[in-house]
Amino acid sequence: MPDHDSLLTIGAFARLVGLSASALRFYDDCGLLQPQQVDAASGYRYYSTEQERRATTISRLRGIGLSLQDIRTVLDGPAEQARAALRAYADEATGMARRARETAEDIIAALPASGDTSTPTTAIIRGPELASALRQVSPAAAALPDIPALQGVLVQVDADELTVVATDRYWMAVRTLPVEEAGGADRPIVVASGSVARAAAFAAAHDRLRLRVTVGGATLTADDDELVLDLVDAQFPSYHSVLSSLPPSAGRVTVDRARLAEELLDLRDAEVVVLSTGPEHLDVRIDGDQHGVRLSAICTGERLAAAFRPTLLLGALEVSIGPEVLLELPAQVGGPVVVRSADQGTFTTVVMPVRRDPPQ
Repeated sequence: MPDHDSLLTIGAFARLVGLSASALRFYDDCGLLQPQQVDAASGYRYYSTEQERRATTISRLRGIGLSLQDIRTVLDGPAEQARAALRAYADEATGMARRARETAEDIIAALPASGDTSTPTTAIIRGPELASALRQVSPAAAALPDIPALQGVLVQVDADELTVVATDRYWMAVRTLPVEEAGGADRPIVVASGSVARAAAFAAAHDRLRLRVTVGGATLTADDDELVLDLVDAQFPSYHSVLSSLPPSAGRVTVDRARLAEELLDLRDAEVVVLSTGPEHLDVRIDGDQHGVRLSAICTGERLAAAFRPTLLLGALEVSIGPEVLLELPAQVGGPVVVRSADQGTFTTVVMPVRRDPPQ
């Protein structure tokens, strides 16, 4: 085993293999690429250069769309099974267009500013990414007007990213986006629900756009187009405190998102649905029923069960992206469950389960 001094931090290893740190954390959570060492005191992850080949292989296979379970077969299964999995996927992908080679991004010329440039908060972002983020998180916004801020979507800019958040207190959706330029003070805004769809459509129609926030309002601009955003004049709850207060997960399960959503859709009229994990499966059943459906899954940690309103969990799955989702289950009954998109580490939802009475 390499000595500690020869190990790489997660940031250094991410740069070495061309993956993001969030992707490495996700592959660790899935048990697909675990660090060489984890510092017991700080929780920092350390990797060895010997893991470079496995990491780059995972990245290449995810890049062509192979599922996590098939990647596990390719890396850890018998050679014949690995070949069969790859050939089956290649056959399935025949006729699909190859991914276009990434081209270097155009350098954004500095846009002329009017007035005092230190006063506005500005960010240049990709339009399709902002559109996707707004559409992903907005279903979590509250429908009732009891807390006005929750009827909108929070948009917050800091030095290197833009965060989009919505919650109705029962589930919360969070998406972070990279920004190409950012300037000005931290000035979060709450975009009114009625303006979110217009903002998403405007963003989707432009490759790049500028968000400009002042004390008087907020606008999106691109080329010669401008959209004035309708804002909610209310303070949004601290999503940072919600995320930082989440208890450590006692178990994780990676499962086919569409299959789980299909089963929940069939059970949407049930009052409570229970998910319980096993060594390599996830059981889905109506609370109180002894029978259910067993889905193939990658499970780590303790065997756990959590109960949900089916429509609530279904909503979190429907706004996720990719073929699989990762569910992080807490040890305590009734604790929040984190639903992470396997293909988009920047998107997270937090869902409150239903508290169940212990069996008599």
